[in-house]
Amino acid sequence: MTHPGASRIVVLGSPGSGKSTFSHALAAGTGLPLVHLDDLYWRPGWSRPSAPEWERTMERLTAEPCWIIDGNFAGTVRQRVERADAVVLLDRHPWLCAAALVRRSRRLRRDVLRGRQPRDYLPAGLAADDPPVRSLTALVRKAAGFRGRELRGMRPALAACAAPVLRCRSRRSAERLLRHLSARTRPLPAAPAGTAPAPVCTCVQRRHHAGPPSPPPCPPSRPARPLQERST
Repeated sequence: MTHPGASRIVVLGSPGSGKSTFSHALAAGTGLPLVHLDDLYWRPGWSRPSAPEWERTMERLTAEPCWIIDGNFAGTVRQRVERADAVVLLDRHPWLCAAALVRRSRRLRRDVLRGRQPRDYLPAGLAADDPPVRSLTALVRKAAGFRGRELRGMRPALAACAAPVLRCRSRRSAERLLRHLSARTRPLPAAPAGTAPAPVCTCVQRRHHAGPPSPPPCPPSRPARPLQERST
């Protein structure tokens, strides 16, 4: 397990594995700015950026001194893991992920029918009835095939990166890792002068119909609690 105090953390995992929930808790525990890649990739009308534009976005994001980046997008995973201090891989059983997706889809549909803001994470540019959200069959198929397709494509980048890859196969192991990474022990670097800050998670503000927040600065270090390291 990695030393706590990582300032650049990549979070990967199957749809339904709990990436967004884990990332929100990690951001709360560390104070690190959180970016959901789905917020940047999906745009109104189910449109997407071009490949060169998406690569430039990744370059800009990963150049920041501190971040949590939540999302797979296997084609650009190498850019993220090469600059990461730690890589979290939530690798729960595919059918557990599929069951979680079914439950989330029901909650989203129920919220839409009741005319209320979805309680679950929803990409900023999408609505609950857009195809990437509504197509439960496609999501379950993606969860069932994550290990054999998407994760297989990521493995060369994960094997080559210098950062430790922390694999969690259960909620309990993810909770242990969350506590470990939240025990910060070293100061974070300041952003270079004149650089534009990265966009950050606005989930809470969107739920309350508020405007986008100002990006938070990298947090100051705080003393870490003693922690016995253990394998996840």
